[in-house]
Amino acid sequence: MKLITYISRRYIIYAILILLIAIPIFYFSLQYLMLKSLDENMNHQKVWIEKQLKTTIPDNFISFENSIIVRPSNNLKIFDSIYNKPVFIPDDNETVMHRILLSNTIVNGKPYEIRIQKSMIEDEDLLNSILILQFILVAALLIGLMIINFQLSKKLWQPFNDIVNKLNLYRVDNDDSYKFIPTNIEEFNNLGNSIKDLTKRNQKLYKTQKEFTENASHELQTPIAVMQSKLELLMQTSPISEDQAELIEEIAIAGNKMQRLNRTLLLLTKIENNQFPTTEKIGIQKIIQKLLSQYEEPAQEKGLQWNLSLDHEIEIIANPSLIDILIGNILSNAIRHSENGQTISIKTEEQNLIISNPAKKELNREELFQRFKKQSENTNSIGLGLEMSKKICDLYQYDIQYHFANQQHVFSIHFH
Repeated sequence: MKLITYISRRYIIYAILILLIAIPIFYFSLQYLMLKSLDENMNHQKVWIEKQLKTTIPDNFISFENSIIVRPSNNLKIFDSIYNKPVFIPDDNETVMHRILLSNTIVNGKPYEIRIQKSMIEDEDLLNSILILQFILVAALLIGLMIINFQLSKKLWQPFNDIVNKLNLYRVDNDDSYKFIPTNIEEFNNLGNSIKDLTKRNQKLYKTQKEFTENASHELQTPIAVMQSKLELLMQTSPISEDQAELIEEIAIAGNKMQRLNRTLLLLTKIENNQFPTTEKIGIQKIIQKLLSQYEEPAQEKGLQWNLSLDHEIEIIANPSLIDILIGNILSNAIRHSENGQTISIKTEEQNLIISNPAKKELNREELFQRFKKQSENTNSIGLGLEMSKKICDLYQYDIQYHFANQQHVFSIHFH
């Protein structure tokens, strides 16, 4: 949810709640005041009639449509009663709600009944007109506030959106300096300046780290190559005892492992720094077929079988070398952890690639994708393959998952 929507929604909800409370209160308050004014008017008329009855007879009180009726009463009790009652008006042929004052009074020792009625239709029309006018004004005010708020917020947050858009395009290996939209808002200026300083520091650190890894890799390659060549020469010398041959072989294995470790760490650094910008359209099925041909020899040595179900074509945009590494690491792990004669299954489902192989126990999920956390006793493993696969998935926002079911290691990759 955008910030402008978040803030505006709360303004609108608050305004609507206030209006829902205020409008009924206003309506009933206005209705109360109108009824009070009507009652006071009728009471004044009643007092005037009582005064007139001292000098005249009830027949002299003639009113239009019997709005005032004065007649002798048999009740000696004095009381006043005010109530609402629908009254049929013959001339208009309709029933109209009236406010009625019924009073029993004694004048000159004689009881009289005074009945005064007033139509409420004018007051109700006035009240409804006021209420409709209020709704129109409130709606206009609310709509105006919403438009002003959205327009003002849109213009106000334009510098911030510019900063976000440029950060989305930020690459640590790009030396471009960022120029943000000028603004009078101090907080946005401070944010822009802080981001400029941060990008400059990151670029500087990136260059330093890149130079270090490249230099370290280059410097390590030479002594490793010299060591391996010297070992080969040493193995060709004679006489060599059996113990010496075993020691030389162990040193050669360690040298090969060191060389692979050096290449892998350098590759991990490049992946983390996103140094593989080149992308193209790739078919996952073609990648799998190519990798299966590459792993044919180790699979044959263990007598492994492939169970392929590549019915769904998966196409993605990525760097081909990284996708080779991603899928290749999982396949090599499946080969390494499978026993002789077992079957490795490879299946595609919509945007999912699923690779499974038989196993006796579940892998440690907490350490599965961590650096140098090996899941087997194989000394040739350097513990970086799955971590590298995870880094590639994070780079392209793929989902890689592992679960253990039916005595099978199951790795699944969801390509977005």
